[in-house]
Amino acid sequence: MLRLIIVDDEKIIRETVHRIIDWKEIGIEVIGVCKNGIEAYDMILDHYPDIVLTDIKMPGLSGLELIEKVTNADHNVEFVLLSGYGEFEYAQNAMQYGVKHYLLKPCCQEQIIEVIKSVKDDCYEKRAINSIKDEQQILSANFVNNIIKNLLYEYLTGHAKLYDVVKEYEAFLDFSNTDYELCYIYYLTEENVLQYLDKLHTYFASNYPGLKFHAVYVCNTLSIFFQKFKASYGKLTDIYIEKQMVDVEYKRESFPNLLTLLDSLLIRLKRYEIVLLWDNNRHIPIYNHDALFQNMNRLVKSIGESDGNERTFYLKEINGLLDSSNELELVKALTSNMILKLSVTMNIPQKSMHLTEFFKEIENCEYICAVQEMAINKLNSLLAAPSQKAKKYKDFIEKTLQYVNDHISNPNISLKWIAENLLFMNVDYLSKQFVKQTGYKFSHYLTNARMEKAKLLLSEEGSEKIYIVAEQVGCGNNPQYFSQIFKKHTGLTPTAYIKKLTEDNT
Repeated sequence: MLRLIIVDDEKIIRETVHRIIDWKEIGIEVIGVCKNGIEAYDMILDHYPDIVLTDIKMPGLSGLELIEKVTNADHNVEFVLLSGYGEFEYAQNAMQYGVKHYLLKPCCQEQIIEVIKSVKDDCYEKRAINSIKDEQQILSANFVNNIIKNLLYEYLTGHAKLYDVVKEYEAFLDFSNTDYELCYIYYLTEENVLQYLDKLHTYFASNYPGLKFHAVYVCNTLSIFFQKFKASYGKLTDIYIEKQMVDVEYKRESFPNLLTLLDSLLIRLKRYEIVLLWDNNRHIPIYNHDALFQNMNRLVKSIGESDGNERTFYLKEINGLLDSSNELELVKALTSNMILKLSVTMNIPQKSMHLTEFFKEIENCEYICAVQEMAINKLNSLLAAPSQKAKKYKDFIEKTLQYVNDHISNPNISLKWIAENLLFMNVDYLSKQFVKQTGYKFSHYLTNARMEKAKLLLSEEGSEKIYIVAEQVGCGNNPQYFSQIFKKHTGLTPTAYIKKLTEDNT
C-alpha cells in the first residue's frame, strides 16, 4: 500500500481532503496531515512517503520549496500540487522538478481520486525503471535474494512461526510497507520450469531491469513473487512454453506487504515434503532439515555469548554440523544463516555489503569443503571483531549519528539515504530503532543538531553572517527557513539571539 502525506495551511482543506475519501479503498495509507511545509519536510524525513499532496503557498516553507528540498535529497516522492485560482504559474515552475499532477481548488472527491490513481501508476513505474546502475547495487540485489532464500529455507525446514523467522531478517528487508504481487502458474511441468523462467527473466530485464523476482515450484505449480511495480501484468500471461502438453493457467494476488504474502504462500508450501527453490537457472531442493537448523541456531546463540575455550568448543561443533551434510546447497544455506544471525546477535560492526560479498563467494563455491573453510574463516573474523557492548547505542545507530554530525552542512541528509547507501539496511527498521534507542525521531535529532551548531556559529560570526550560518548548518540558501526553525528551537530569531548574547556579555 502506497503512503501519502497531505499538506495545507488551511485546516478545513487538509482535514476535508483526509476525511471525504476512503483512501484504503484506492490502495493508499494516509500517514500524516501537516499544516505547513516545515512540518511536512520533517515527516518526509521520518516516514519517507510515496506521495505528497501539498498546497503551493504556505508560510515558512512553500510547496515549491518543499518540492525542491525533497527532490534534491532524491527521495523518489511523487508530488501533487493543490493550486488556487491564479497560481498556475507556480504549478508550471514545479514542472522543472518532475511534478506532473496538480489540482485546482476547490476540487471534488472524484477529481482527487482520478489524479491519485494516475500518480499511483507513476510510483509503481518509477520503482520498475530504477535500474541497477553499478556493482554496489547489484550486490544489494543479490543480498536481498540471499535473505529471501535463507528465510524460505529456515521456515520450510523447521517449526518456528513465520513472524519469529521474519524478525531475524527485518533489519535488512522491508516486510511491512512495500506492496507485493504473487503469481501462480498452474500445470507447468518440471521440465518446462527453466524455459518459463528464462523467458520471464528476459521480460523483466528488457522492461524492468532493476526488479527481481523470486520463484518456488511444487507439484506442477510455479509461484513467483516480486515488488508491485504497475497496475496491470497482462504480459506475464503471454509467455509461450514449447513442449507444454497442457495449457498453463495463471492467477495473480496482490498483497499490502511481503509478510502477508509469505504467510499466504508458505502455509501452502509447508504441506509438501520437497519444495524446489529456483535461483537463477538452477533449482535448490528444500527438505525437512529441522534438526540441523535448530542445532545451528543453538550454536550461534551459544558462541555469541561465550569466549575463550568455550568458543573453541562451539567452533568444533559448528564445523562438525557443517560436515554432517553431503548436500552442497544445504551447507551453503546453513553457512549464510549462521553468519547473518551471528552478525545481528553480537551487534558486530559489519555492513550488509560486506555480508553480501561473502554470500556471493559462497554461491560460487562448488565443493562442500570450500564452503566449510570459508564459513569457519568468516566466523573467526566476526568473533575477533571489537565488542560493541561499551557503546551507548548499537553500531548502526552510532554510524547514523556520526554521519549526521560529520555532514551537518549537507541540506540533503535523510535517514533513507543513510539506510540505503551507508548502512545497507531496511529504512523502516532503522527508523524504528533510531526512535527506540535515542528517544527521538530522526528529524528531531537532525534539527536539534543543526540548531545547536547554529547557536555556536552565531556566537562567533555575528548577525551580518546569518545567511552563511544557514548554509553551514544545512539550510541551504534559504535564510528565512533557517530563521523560522531557529526561532522554533530557541524562541528567538537569529538576530535577537545575537543581540541577547551581546547584552549578556556586557
